[in-house]
Amino acid sequence: MPALKGYVLVVISLLLSGYVTTLSSGSSTPVQAAIANALRWLDANQNPEGSYGSTPQYYQHWAAAAAYALWLNNSSSSKASRAYSWIASQMDNSSSGIWYEADIPGAILYSLAASGNLGLLHRSSDYTALRDFQKSNGGFAGFAEPPTYAPVASAVDTSMALWGLIHARAVNASSQEKAASFLFSLQNTTDGSFALTSNMVYNNLESLAPDPISLTALALAVLKDAAYTAADSRISRGLDYLERALSASFKSRVDASNSTGHVYAASLAAIAFNDYGRSADAYASTTFIIAKQSADGGFHDESRGSVVSNALDTAWAAIALQQVTPAPESGAPLPTVALFGIIAGIVGLAVIVGVVVYLVQRNKTQTQVKSL
Repeated sequence: MPALKGYVLVVISLLLSGYVTTLSSGSSTPVQAAIANALRWLDANQNPEGSYGSTPQYYQHWAAAAAYALWLNNSSSSKASRAYSWIASQMDNSSSGIWYEADIPGAILYSLAASGNLGLLHRSSDYTALRDFQKSNGGFAGFAEPPTYAPVASAVDTSMALWGLIHARAVNASSQEKAASFLFSLQNTTDGSFALTSNMVYNNLESLAPDPISLTALALAVLKDAAYTAADSRISRGLDYLERALSASFKSRVDASNSTGHVYAASLAAIAFNDYGRSADAYASTTFIIAKQSADGGFHDESRGSVVSNALDTAWAAIALQQVTPAPESGAPLPTVALFGIIAGIVGLAVIVGVVVYLVQRNKTQTQVKSL
C-alpha cells in the first residue's frame, strides 16, 4: 500500500505541474492576446513605488485604473499590490494633490473597493473628505469652470465620487439619490447624452471623461450600480446614444470631422453595455478597442493630445476586455490546436487512470498472494 500511495502522489504531481495538455495551452483568441499585451505594457511601465507617469503626483488615477486591471487578471499580482499600496498612501495623505477635486479620490476609492483592498486605507476621514465634495444640488464638485474657474459640481466628479462611495458602502440612500438626480439633470432629453456641467457639454482636459461619449458611458455605469435599470427610459435613452456612437466608430458628434474614434470612451461604453445586458453592443465595442491597440501593447485616446500609450487608456481597455465575455462563434469549428489539446488531454487522462487502476489491481493481487 505505501508503494501505491507513492505512485498516486507522482500522478497528482504530474497533474498539478500541468503535464497533461489542456485546451488553454497553445491557444489564444484576439481578446486574450490584446489583454496580455496591455497587461505587459502596464507591468513594464510601472514606476518602482507602483505609480505611473513621469510626474506621478498628477496621475494617481492612472495607477488606480492600472491596479484594477492587473488585479482582475491576477489578484495576487505583485504589481497590482504595489500600485494599491501607493494609491492608498495618496488617499491617506490629506495634503496630496488628489484632494482638489472629487473625481480622482473617487476613482481611487472605486478601485480599492472593487478589488477588496479598502483595508489599505488607514484614515476613516478619507470617506468624509470625499463626501464633503457633495453640494446642495446633489453633485460633487471639482471641475474648475471658466470664466471664474471656481470648482463646480460636474458629471465626471459626481460619477467617480458616487462610484467609489457606492462600492465602499460609504454613502447613505439620500445622498446617493441626490447625486443620481444631479446626473440626470445633465442628461440631454433629446439624444440621451450627459453633459459635463449645466453650462458646458464637455472639456477634453477632463481625463476621466474627455468627451460626451465617455461622460455618458461613465454616468450610465455608475447609475447601474446605484440600482437603475434599462427599464428606466432615461437609462435606455443613454444606451441608445452609446449605440449610435458605436455605429459611428465612437466618433463624438462634437468632433466627428477630425476624429478616428475614442478608445477610452469605447472601453467605458463596453462596460456600460455589458452591465445593462446589451451583449452584442458590448462585443462590438471590444472589437473596436482591440483595433485601436498600439504596437507596444498600450492604448492612447485621441483626446489626450499625444500618440504615446498611457496607463489610463491602457488600463481601462484591459478592464473592459476582461469584464466583457467574448461572443461565441456559432457553428465555428474548433481550431486545430484546440482539437489537439482536447485529444491530448483525454489521452493523457486515460493513461493516468489506466496506470492507477493497474497499480490498484496489482496491489490487491500481491496482497492476496502474501496472505496465502
